[in-house]
Amino acid sequence: MIFKDMEEVRRHLRIGVPLPCYFIGGSDDQRKRTILNKIVSITTEGGTGFDTHRFSGNVSADTVGDAAFEITFGGGRRCVVCEDLPFGSMGENEFKKFEQLVTEVSEMGGSTVLVFAFYSVETEPKKDSKAKSESKTGKKNRVEALKKLVDKCSGGVINCETPTTAELCTIIEKTCAKYKCSIHRDLCSYMVERCGNDSALLINEARKVAEYKGSGIISKADIDLMTCATPDAKVFDLSAKISAKDKTGAFAVLQELREMGESAPLILNILSGMYIDMFRAKSARSSGKTKFDVAADFPKSYPKPRQFLIDRAMTAQSRYSSEALLCCLDTLLDAEQRMKSTGGDADIILDETVAKLFSIK
Repeated sequence: MIFKDMEEVRRHLRIGVPLPCYFIGGSDDQRKRTILNKIVSITTEGGTGFDTHRFSGNVSADTVGDAAFEITFGGGRRCVVCEDLPFGSMGENEFKKFEQLVTEVSEMGGSTVLVFAFYSVETEPKKDSKAKSESKTGKKNRVEALKKLVDKCSGGVINCETPTTAELCTIIEKTCAKYKCSIHRDLCSYMVERCGNDSALLINEARKVAEYKGSGIISKADIDLMTCATPDAKVFDLSAKISAKDKTGAFAVLQELREMGESAPLILNILSGMYIDMFRAKSARSSGKTKFDVAADFPKSYPKPRQFLIDRAMTAQSRYSSEALLCCLDTLLDAEQRMKSTGGDADIILDETVAKLFSIK
């Protein structure tokens, strides 16, 4: 079966009866590891002991098969986990052995649970563009074929995509609650904007804030003190200082970004993106469109976990006219061209650009 969403996965895991095989993929490593560990736990009564086998990398189908069909010590189920197997580079005969293994395990009546989990992108040697394209296509086809086979063999296909902002806020609330602290929903959203949408990182940041607080209600000051802001969040602070005509504050933020090790081209790139967001928001507002229309028009720029960028831009655009935003974009584009073509000092160009943004009415 192909699980539609995380709630369906959670219901399945609560029942505690594993399927014969699983395919776990997606972009959120924290979710993948959590789900994998839970599957192992319900399969072998805690996930420890001799009946759990883990393989990763370049392992043969015969080796995995030996583990899948061996006699268990306790007479219960076996769990065989295969992580990041290089299906794209293995031979065709070897891949067919893995397909046969999935079929045979599914016919064993649940005595073995076989799990394929993927965390990293397989790196391949450099080839000409045509060969590389064919290799990537072959790898994708094999992975898709494996997913279809797992589904066909009464297994489970789980796609762990990055959580939405609402889901990330719930994760933060639950983490804080474990340490006897509470946090307002608005501050959860603020933490996502400040720290990014990696669930593993957010759990760690929420834990740090809660441990510092000890108990009670977490404040914005607690978050600012104990968490590490992403470059995006710091650059947003920079854009806010510019729109507020706070020159001292803006150049202080620039210095912080440099102390964080961020390069001038990266800072300029993020800053340009924020002004593009504001121009899109301004255009949408003037034509009677909503933030949902903007997300639909630019799906690659605003996937669900990052749709807070539109909310932020919708608020920030009110400080500028359309003409002023166009002037800002021209200034930022000129800076990018100078950095790439003149060979001048990128930090000096960035400082000059920020000063020019202050002069735009």
